[in-house]
Amino acid sequence: MAMKNITYTIPKKNKEVFVDPALHRIPETILANKHTINRYPGEINGIPLPLLRDKTRLELLHMAVRYTAGIQSLIQKDPPGSSRYVQNSCGEDVSRHGTPETLSVKGHNLDYAVIRDIPIIQTGHEPVFYYPGVWIKNHLAHYLATKMGGIGINMIVDNDACKMGFMHMPVLSEELPNIRKIALVEGMDAVAYEEIAFHRIEPILRFRDEILSLFTKNVSDETMKTTMGSMRSTFEDFMNCIVECYQRGCTDMVGLLSAARCSLETDFCMDNLEIPVSWMCDTDGFCQFLLHLVYEAERFAQIYNEKLAEYRAIHKIRSKANPLPDLKTAGNTVELPFWAWKAGEQRKRCYLRKEGESLEITDGEAVVLTLKRGDSFLVQKAILRELRNAGVKLRPRAITATIFSRLFFSDLFIHGIGGAKYDTITDEIIREFFGVSPPSFATISATLFLPLNSFDVDESSVQALYHELKDMSYNPERYAPEEILHDEGFISRVKEKRRLLEMMAVCNGDEKRRSFHQIGELNKLNLAQLGVEIQKKKRAIDEASSKLAYNEVVQFREYPISIYSMTALKGYFLHVF
Repeated sequence: MAMKNITYTIPKKNKEVFVDPALHRIPETILANKHTINRYPGEINGIPLPLLRDKTRLELLHMAVRYTAGIQSLIQKDPPGSSRYVQNSCGEDVSRHGTPETLSVKGHNLDYAVIRDIPIIQTGHEPVFYYPGVWIKNHLAHYLATKMGGIGINMIVDNDACKMGFMHMPVLSEELPNIRKIALVEGMDAVAYEEIAFHRIEPILRFRDEILSLFTKNVSDETMKTTMGSMRSTFEDFMNCIVECYQRGCTDMVGLLSAARCSLETDFCMDNLEIPVSWMCDTDGFCQFLLHLVYEAERFAQIYNEKLAEYRAIHKIRSKANPLPDLKTAGNTVELPFWAWKAGEQRKRCYLRKEGESLEITDGEAVVLTLKRGDSFLVQKAILRELRNAGVKLRPRAITATIFSRLFFSDLFIHGIGGAKYDTITDEIIREFFGVSPPSFATISATLFLPLNSFDVDESSVQALYHELKDMSYNPERYAPEEILHDEGFISRVKEKRRLLEMMAVCNGDEKRRSFHQIGELNKLNLAQLGVEIQKKKRAIDEASSKLAYNEVVQFREYPISIYSMTALKGYFLHVF
């Protein structure tokens, strides 16, 4: 089957939503996915794929319930006891909280029989400052879970490198309005989010105060004072939650930002579960998935690279680095679709090197672990557990994490537009590598502008003004004011221009060139009399351009939800579906 060529475009108008498939069709898509997945053929390391999926779903739900309970214990207004939040999923950290024999989620007692039937709707994003176009995925997950009696899950992609450790803020007080990036953390572009912690509260307070000062500077009149006040209130609540969570013992960036977002989501009656990728990696199901890709590394890399090449050909992309780099192969070494790093260090690429019956996984420099193909899963699981306890992380890359989620956990994965485009690659990898039809996914995005007034001007109106200014040089008579239109010299030149134009319609080439030159001279003379009108037009262009620049600032779609007024957020998100 040929790879899909998705041509989705980001919604540009205020309160515009893009969703595919249509909202009313998504429930039937979920049911169709369940029907397909529960009948998957094949095995993973000797385990039938549907059975491994059922076990993995139960494992992951236990993890998600535990992590979500920890987050909720941080944001409860009057917590009954100490915080239950832990950053890691390691057994020694979470065992003190206990694992319930029967898992209860939203009134459902989940066992192996129920787990096959209950719909799990999953989405995911980095643990950074969500903007409306991203946050709407969480709302859709909650909406579908409620409608279908299922469970919504948000996957916190904490294994991504921290390239978005900042938030955007409008600056309207300067002569040229602009969008400023305010960093919460800096210099961490190659470090995974899960490795970032605050050992002092001062960076958090500095970040808060810098943004609060911009709110103050943005107030230019009473109307703006009221609007900025409501926006500032949301941000203060968001940051107060972060500070309170820090004081309750949560110091990692992932936990702090996730807790503040979840606190905001309670005002929208959302009850999605949360689970970080780092926790997902500590399940038996993920171990089986990882080992399967290790055993089949060469075949996976070949298929992966072929599908990337096909994507590049469809989208006419020349760079071998886009949309993702190929997995490298050389001799007895093949690159794995995972990251490897030591706790506190930067992410590194991960490689498999075969030495006889030994499978050595390296970070490109040192051997991270050694497996033997003939060892049992329990032996290999124990080796992976020792690795984890030693602070060595093995984490999936973007496509690998999505494959795992779609095949072994969710009944529907909700993407944004960017993720949907990449998942056309994932579909074909699933189809060829696992030999099964990939479950369908949903795509949603939205645009919600800040509750700030904008000018009635757009790019086309500015271009129209530029066109008029240019046209003045060729047709000054169209723009002459009444008094100039009665000037004898001006009238005479206009009549001569018309005569020449009529001649050009019937004369030969040389005569046309002479007439064209004469018309140019006549236009220059007439244009010289339009100095005032030219200046007015230039001022209009400058004013319209300034308004357009202002609009681009206030209508930027990636401002964090934490600076919108609650009135604006509730007015949109409580009614969007």
